[in-house]
Amino acid sequence: MNKNIEKFLYILIFTAIVICFGIFCYFNFGLKTEFFCFIMQKTYITNLVYLSALFLAAGFAAGYSLCAFIKMKLDNLCDAYQKRHENISIEKDTDKAKISALEAKIATLEAALESALNNK
Repeated sequence: MNKNIEKFLYILIFTAIVICFGIFCYFNFGLKTEFFCFIMQKTYITNLVYLSALFLAAGFAAGYSLCAFIKMKLDNLCDAYQKRHENISIEKDTDKAKISALEAKIATLEAALESALNNK
């Protein structure tokens, strides 16, 4: 797929999520909720909007981290493939050069043999 189309789709999806979150916050700003903190072993009361914003930010951070990790691994695999391809290409070039040198030697030996046979 074209990179510009991908970027446009990512920006469109991100914008849609942020707009939906903004609408959610607008209609639920006064609601309070309770949540249990496992670390402190307490129950806290907070606005639903703050808790939702925390989860949204954590989700974006986790998604970005996961995508960055996958992209890094993919770049490493692409680099390894490119190096392998270059090594194979260099080997083919050296093989072609060796074959050309041998063909030139054979042509020289054939010419020397013909001149030797003609001189007798």
